[in-house]
Amino acid sequence: MKINVIIPIFEILFFDREYKMKLQKLAAILVVLGVSMAFKQTNVSVKQLSLRFTSKILENKKYITISGEVYFKKETGLLTTHLTKPFENVTIVNADGDMKNYDFQDNTVMLSSSALTSSESSYFWYFLNGNYSDLGLQKTGFVIQNTRIEDKMLITNWVPKAGSVNPIARVEIVHEKNLPVYLGFIGAKEKPLGKIFFSSYQKIGNLNIPLKITEIAYTSKTDSTLVAKTYFDPKLNSDVDLNYLNFKIPSNAKVVSKK
Repeated sequence: MKINVIIPIFEILFFDREYKMKLQKLAAILVVLGVSMAFKQTNVSVKQLSLRFTSKILENKKYITISGEVYFKKETGLLTTHLTKPFENVTIVNADGDMKNYDFQDNTVMLSSSALTSSESSYFWYFLNGNYSDLGLQKTGFVIQNTRIEDKMLITNWVPKAGSVNPIARVEIVHEKNLPVYLGFIGAKEKPLGKIFFSSYQKIGNLNIPLKITEIAYTSKTDSTLVAKTYFDPKLNSDVDLNYLNFKIPSNAKVVSKK
């Protein structure tokens, strides 16, 4: 399990290539590791969906806003993000962790592969599959340490399996009415690493999904980064735009980096 990686936010330089590449990676991480949405239709099996999103980031008293659309195909685990602000690009991630980040303006593509960026490692995947119990903690090597009830909320502490090396010493997850509302990440000597709040749950098809996710990453003893995510205007199954759900990167796109 990994808390969202937050790339430092600097002055917005839209024509600075290095900055643009950093922001492309940030946009992909924001969507891959944590996604939320809302939909009014109920009791419909979710096979594929799309939704628009806005992520507002606050760091060092500076704001940046990222906007776009996300597309998900449940059968294949394919997650596609169409970024529209502050520039246009497309990020495609599959269940194996293979990531492609395409820049329309430069006709370039960045390639990478990591289990940490797999669509199956995202909160989105577990919400989409109705797995509200541990949000993938067990799959990523955590085991239950203890549980307790406070104010009608179930609080569960998870720790890494014995013998494993992990910078996260403990994860606290809080459930209210069987739905996760809080994740807390704690490091060695009870050092707080980050927090994630899930709120505004809505029924989407046959699933319960949070409309808003607020994340706090502690970058030092005195500094932190806040990310507020909101998803809206979802489309379900046959209403999903196939142009981006099945987006193909041009064969003549130049590979600018590969990891």
